[in-house]
Amino acid sequence: MKKQVYRGVHKLLLVSMIIVPAIPLLLAVTIGYYSYSKTTEKLVVSAIRQSAIDHRDIISVFLKERQSDLQEYLNLIPPEHLKRGLEHEDIALMYKYAGGVFQDLGLIAPDGVQVSYAGAYELAEKKYLDAPWYQGAVKKGYYVSDVYLGYRNVPHFVVAVMKRIDGKPWVLRGTINPDIFRKLVDGVKLGDTGEAYIVSQDGKFQTARRSGGRLLENDLFNYPFQKKNIMSFLGNDDGADYLFTSALMNDGKWRLIVRQKRVDAFRSTNNAGYTVLIILLCGGAFIVVLAFFASRKIYETLERQAGDVCALENQLMRAVRLAELGEMSAGFAHEINNPLQIMKSDLALLEMVLEDVFSSNCDPVIRDEVQDIADQLKLQIDRCAGITREILNFGRSNKPELQNINLAVYLPGVGAMVEKKAVVHGIQMSCTISPETPLIEADPGQLQQVMVNLLNNAIHAVIDRHGSEGGKVRVDAARGADGSAVIKVSDNGTGISPDYLNKVFVPFFSTKAPGKGTGLGLSVCHTIITSLGGDLIVESVKNEGTVFTITLPGINN
Repeated sequence: MKKQVYRGVHKLLLVSMIIVPAIPLLLAVTIGYYSYSKTTEKLVVSAIRQSAIDHRDIISVFLKERQSDLQEYLNLIPPEHLKRGLEHEDIALMYKYAGGVFQDLGLIAPDGVQVSYAGAYELAEKKYLDAPWYQGAVKKGYYVSDVYLGYRNVPHFVVAVMKRIDGKPWVLRGTINPDIFRKLVDGVKLGDTGEAYIVSQDGKFQTARRSGGRLLENDLFNYPFQKKNIMSFLGNDDGADYLFTSALMNDGKWRLIVRQKRVDAFRSTNNAGYTVLIILLCGGAFIVVLAFFASRKIYETLERQAGDVCALENQLMRAVRLAELGEMSAGFAHEINNPLQIMKSDLALLEMVLEDVFSSNCDPVIRDEVQDIADQLKLQIDRCAGITREILNFGRSNKPELQNINLAVYLPGVGAMVEKKAVVHGIQMSCTISPETPLIEADPGQLQQVMVNLLNNAIHAVIDRHGSEGGKVRVDAARGADGSAVIKVSDNGTGISPDYLNKVFVPFFSTKAPGKGTGLGLSVCHTIITSLGGDLIVESVKNEGTVFTITLPGINN
């Protein structure tokens, strides 16, 4: 039943130790990942928006500079040259020093005819009166056209500026070098898939696109309507998700598109997601392993402690039974002592009768035999009385009474209490008391309890090793260097393992088999000797023997 309870506790601990730390870990990782991903997304969108704005400004500055160049060129042509309507070498010179930015240059007279041209195409005397870019330049003073084919039947676009002389418009237009302009637009660097291109409001490519899309082709992607100068959005083009940023330019006629594949743009977020997943897996595995070992350890500790408590309960029950047995033995001693007293009185009466009988003529041999019987009876009665007296003294629970004890007399008497037990098991007992051994002050009953316990332990150890032959138990007493009394109880028994030497005086620790010892004897002995101001130590070698040394203060020098 208890094992099932402990197993239930173990499972509950295991589940609790997994769930309790897992919940805050999951919350922390989820919140952290959400915050990181949102922040990263904002940074990515902000970066691509800023790239589009910067790129738009660069392109706008480039076109503005070209417009300024043309305006300056036009202003350099003397008005009288324009009025005469002659071929102007000024245009060829300007084209020569334009640095390749313009593919060609042309001067258009007020009637819309190109009167001066410098370039690779045969465009002199061409009429542009109805061309949208020409009309736009006349109306606004400058104009940047969409890409168109024109007379040359090649995609191109022009920048045109206008100057009025005598109220008549003269237009100078320049065709932008497509290679230079394409490199300028395509110069965006955003990851591996970032690209930039320009589309007109009707969705035609004004620059080629790296991922596919030639000049004047229709862009099949359906761009959202744009009111603001800059906007960002997500979209799917040809099966791939993109992050787009669109910037209006060229007076709203063009849209500069900067886009990057979503997986590339948010790669750091995806990597963070994988990292979070790895952290979750590793953290979860660590929590599970730690919970398993910790709960197992707690379970084993609980089970061990429960076993210790059970053993303690059993030891306490045995201690109670021993206490009851002590009380019973004291009662038995009283009961035995009463008939002994009667027997002693009857023996005294018998001796008086024998004196009267022996005073008359009697056979000396019979008289001696009868006397020996009487003496033996007296001896045995005194011996039984002494045993019962020792039992009563041992079982007393009165307050200790300190007395001066002569160990030379006291120790042999204590040894006699267990001598018969030793002899029965073939153990040789000896007691050697040095004449210099000082008197000590102690309670005889308590000291008797200590000595009997040590001697019984020695006898048990000897029996375990030698059986009924070869066992030895010695009691030695001598004077210590500091004037103390030193008592040694030694045996050649099984000895004590080095791992247990520092535990022999711990309460309820026992090296005996279960049911053969309470583990309290040596602990009580150590307490008694310490209370007398002495010390009790042990020395032992496994399978060689053990020596318990008692040191007590001497009362004479």
